[in-house]
Amino acid sequence: MDPVTKNLRALQGALEHSLTIQRARVQEIVDDLVSRGTLSRTDADGLIGQLLSSSKDYSQALLQVLESVTSETRKTLGAGIAPVMATAGKLAGTVRKAPGLGGKKAVKLAPKQAAQAPKAAPAPPVDPLPGLAAMTVAEIKPRLAGLSVGALRKVRDNELAGKARKSVIGQIDTLLGAKS
Repeated sequence: MDPVTKNLRALQGALEHSLTIQRARVQEIVDDLVSRGTLSRTDADGLIGQLLSSSKDYSQALLQVLESVTSETRKTLGAGIAPVMATAGKLAGTVRKAPGLGGKKAVKLAPKQAAQAPKAAPAPPVDPLPGLAAMTVAEIKPRLAGLSVGALRKVRDNELAGKARKSVIGQIDTLLGAKS
């Protein structure tokens, strides 16, 4: 089993066995126990302190597993992309050396041939935030401020088609409103 799958299963198991309770709700329950006389204020404060401490430790452990999964996934993806990028670099070098594209031997077409020559296809649109799906909200938000209106719309479309994170879409909508 590869490390990414192993870490994802560990994270899944940890999440399945965890319990999430808001601190305010715990405080309400403990305050109720104190007001009924079931628990002293000192014991209540100690109990809340222990719960919060163990909860923070457990959260940190989950975050470390998640970071490990993220790191392993990025390494795996990077290793898979490296051969493609190397091939693309070689092709780009070959194209640069080709006649008529900056090489030494440029071929001139006769006027009749020039009219029949196929027109170059428009360049594909550039992705304003490549790797958006793999980015965290914290990584995305700072990068949005420098984008143009068109780029923001493209990122918004990509986000809606992908993870559709409300906070990212909200930030984009706010920026679009300010730039309009």
